[in-house]
Order: sequence, then structure tokens, then C-alpha cells
Amino acid sequence: MKPRVFLPAILSGLLLWAAFFPLDLGPVGFIALVPWLSLVRAPVSNRRRYFAAYVGGLAFFVPALNWLRVAHPMMYFSWAGLALTCSMYWVFGLWLLRRLDRIPGFPLALSLPIVWVALEYTRAHFPTGFSFLTHVGLHQKIGFGWYFLGYTQHAFLPLIQVADLGGVYAVSFVVAAVNGLVADWASRSATLRGWLRWPGGVPGVGPRLIPSTAGVVSVFASAVGYGMVQLDHPDFTPGPRVAAIQGNMPQLEKSQKGERLGEMYSRLHYQATIQSPPPDLIVWPETCMPVDWAELAPGENPKAVSATFREDLELAGHYLGQTDLRTKYPNWKAPKPDWRTTTLFGLSGLEWEGGKVWRYNSALLINPQGAKIGRYDKMHLVPFGEYVPLRETFPWLNTFTPYTYDYSCRPGEHWTRFPLTAADGRTYTFACLICYEDSDPYIARQYSGPTDPVNFLVNISNDGWFDGTEEHEEHLAICRFRAVEARRSIIRSVNMGISAVIDGDGRVIALPAESWSASKKVEAIVSVAIPIDNRVSNYSRLGDWIPASCWGLVLLGIFAGRFVLRSRNPQSLSHLRKDG
Repeated sequence: MKPRVFLPAILSGLLLWAAFFPLDLGPVGFIALVPWLSLVRAPVSNRRRYFAAYVGGLAFFVPALNWLRVAHPMMYFSWAGLALTCSMYWVFGLWLLRRLDRIPGFPLALSLPIVWVALEYTRAHFPTGFSFLTHVGLHQKIGFGWYFLGYTQHAFLPLIQVADLGGVYAVSFVVAAVNGLVADWASRSATLRGWLRWPGGVPGVGPRLIPSTAGVVSVFASAVGYGMVQLDHPDFTPGPRVAAIQGNMPQLEKSQKGERLGEMYSRLHYQATIQSPPPDLIVWPETCMPVDWAELAPGENPKAVSATFREDLELAGHYLGQTDLRTKYPNWKAPKPDWRTTTLFGLSGLEWEGGKVWRYNSALLINPQGAKIGRYDKMHLVPFGEYVPLRETFPWLNTFTPYTYDYSCRPGEHWTRFPLTAADGRTYTFACLICYEDSDPYIARQYSGPTDPVNFLVNISNDGWFDGTEEHEEHLAICRFRAVEARRSIIRSVNMGISAVIDGDGRVIALPAESWSASKKVEAIVSVAIPIDNRVSNYSRLGDWIPASCWGLVLLGIFAGRFVLRSRNPQSLSHLRKDG
């Protein structure tokens, strides 16, 4: 009988899906890949082997990414395209695992975490998100950094503390190592071999399972022990009081920027200002300000702007309370707002530069009088949501955007640090991550290193696109890792939820409701004195040393495998070229 390959691959895909939201069965993540790993040594044709690997990837990514389709009918294409693309990493991963498996004594408990982490890093940065491309002018933050193996353990606080050593990649490494170890033992089990038609592993692997088991157990115990030590610390110092407002505005209505958008968020804002004690800072979600913020780039001539842009300047000034258009236009009815406290608005930023208007996805900080304190422009833009790749070359790609108009944004270039003075006179600094920038470990750690670290982080997002699906919970789970990696508290203000406060240990300490699911699709104000964590993580100092090391070991292992084959049988290299 032929070995079963498609059933184990599909089973792994479904098990891994169960480890994420909506089921959130985190412990399943430690064994989810075990059936799929039978493909490494299965005596089948390579066509069948790699096709099964791809089907396993689809069995995971198709259900995991189904929330994308909710955003807009055109997002069905994004759902399909992303699932088809991401599943290729499972094929490439299997190919690399088979290269390393040729090395005598190289267990899956070591090869799987090396390969899996290397590919997670690649998926999060491919094709132009790698920092080394900056030197040749091709760097643009891009990639898909969701659904890492480590994210399945977001609620396992002692384990995820190792993220301050090597990012979420350190957690993925530990989880993958356990999967590999279980697979090594499964390959020695007669019962499982019979069900999977799985060969008994390479000769001599059995006796070497004892040291590899000891190694994985030691790594797991050390990670958990390190986490328990890190969690045993004095209480954090209370910082400024921050209020995150959360509206429940469906995306279709929000895109129209109608009266209800301004009414909803203005009402929540004023409710926040009358809290006792009052907040030092109020945070609005991403692009929930009903008007755009317009300003001139440095050195631009105010007389050279277009009439439309001049109107944008006037409207932004009035809505932020800087000017009163009733003094200029007798028929103007809207009163001049009084925001009363320092506020961080999520809005579209318009900037006149070089004779044209550039659009940014921005966070604007104003003081109680409406004067601008600072602005941050989003750096990691979402393809087809905030820009269209190769749009000038292939204009028809605009068809796949959820907008009926051009919403192309320009990426920001400045690491803005916002100042904040609390009611007690103490001063703080904070930085803002917009939307899915909290899924990019690189961005958060820029603000928490030994040089000029901020005191806390803010994440503003508009998850109203996804209408209460599991995307809301998964987004919050991912954000927990940025808090641990940076050792900074994060306050999230999210349209439709889930707004929250996360401390530097990754613990969610405030929500709009009693549970994550109840915190979606509700109006709320999340207000708390931000816990100040002054630790400096090694991840902020060292960066992505774990995936870099994994890629180094992968390449070294490939060359070592070829050397072993050559030394044993010079003719084996011809077989290597045929064997995928």
C-alpha cells in the first residue's frame, strides 16, 4: 500500500488552524506539525510528497485567512492569493528539511525549528522588507507577519517572556522543537508507522533520541524558567492616565466619513474628558477623524497651493479647534470643537510638496488648544489597501482595491517620538504603531532600545473592516508579543475592537468588556494609568539574531549534507539532483 501523505498533511493544517483563533487551542501548537512531518521520510515520489505538503499548507491558510473576505468583495482575491502564496512556504520548508535530514544524527527536533523560523522571518519580509536592501534603495517594509508558530502561545505568559531575547522567533523555535521531537519519537512508534505507512526513520536515529529529548526538554524548561524569573519583579510604576476610545463603526459607513462618524467619536471623546481622574491623553483609532489633516511640507510656498488644498487646510484647522470658520463664513454652522485635553487622532494626513498633494496614514498629536505637537506617518503600508504594487505599470491592478477612489498612501520616513506632560508635571514620551505595524517586530523595537527609548507605545487601528471575525482576537494576540519584545506597555485604540492595555509582560490588564469576544463591536472607553516598564530587552539591542542564525545553519546544513553524500558515494550527487 502507498504511504498516506495527504491525510496527515491536511490533519496538520487543521490542527495548526485550531491552535489560533477562533478556537485558540494553544497547546495544540506543540503537536500540530507532527503528521505533516511524516512527509520528510515517506517513501513516495517527490511530486506526491510536495503536492501533499502544499495541500497541508492550504488546509491551514484557507480557513485561517477567511476573515479577509469579510472586508470587501474584492478581498476574496486577496484571501485566495495570500493563501496560495503562503502555502508555498510549506513546500519550501519540506524541501529544506529533506536536505538537512541527510546529515547523520540530525534530528527533526533541531532541523524543524531552524527551517521553520528561517521561513517565518522570510515570509514576514519578502520581497522588499529586508533591512539590507536599504543600501541598494530597494527597501520597503512589506511582508505578512501573521500566524507564526509562536503566536499560538500568546496566553502562555512564562514561555513568551523569551521574546525579549529573540522576539517571537524565540517562541516559535521552542514550539517547533517540541513538534520535531514528537515527530522523531512518532517515527519509532510501530502503531503510528502503521497508520501513516511511515518508515521507521533513518538507521541509528533511535538511540540518539535520548540526547535530543534531553536537549528539547532543557530548552523548554529553560525558556519557562527564564519567563518565571522575568515575571517575578516589583509592580510597574503608574504612568500617565490614557483613555483609548473605541467606536463601533462598520467600514462601509466609516469610509463615507458621514456625520455619524464625527458624532460617535466626538461623543466618546467628551465622555472620556469628564472621567475622574481625567486622562492626560485621549487616543482615537486609525483614520476615525472625519476630516483630513492638511499641512505644507517644510519650505513650500503657501501661495502655491491649490484651492482644494487650501480648503483642506481651513477645514482641518477648524475641526481641530485652531480656527473658527464662523468668523469667515457667516453661513458656517459647525461650532469650533473644544477637545479639552491632549489628543492623538488617527486620520489621513495630506501634505503639499513639490506641487502636488501626498497622502499619509497618520497619527496627529495636538494639545488642548488644538496646536500640533507632532505627527507620525505609517511606514509599513498594506498592499492593495494603502497602495497598489506596480500600479503605474499595471493600472488594472486598481481593480483589486476595496476603494472606488485612489487611496494610495506614501510611506512615512521618521521615527516620531511624541512628548506628553501628565497632570502631575511628569513628562513622558511615546510612539505610535498604526494598524498592522504592531505585527512587525522591527518597528516596535526601534523605540525601545538603549538609545532614546520611549516610555510606552500606542497602537491605533481600524478593524471595522473585519466585522467581528476572529481577526480582532488574533490582532490583539499578536500585539502582546510587541509588548514583551520591547518591554513597553501598549495601549490599543481600535475601531470595532479590541481596544486594550497590555503591560510590559504581555499581560492584558484592561479591556472594554469582561472577555475578548465581548469586547468586539461595542462602544467603549478603556482608561488606565499606563504601567511604566523601564527594562531594555536584549531583542531591542540585538535584533533578529535568531532567524539570521537559523538561515546560517540551514545553508551550512545543506553544504554539509552534500559533503556527506559525496564522501560516502560520489555517484549519490546525481541522485541528490533528482531527489527533491
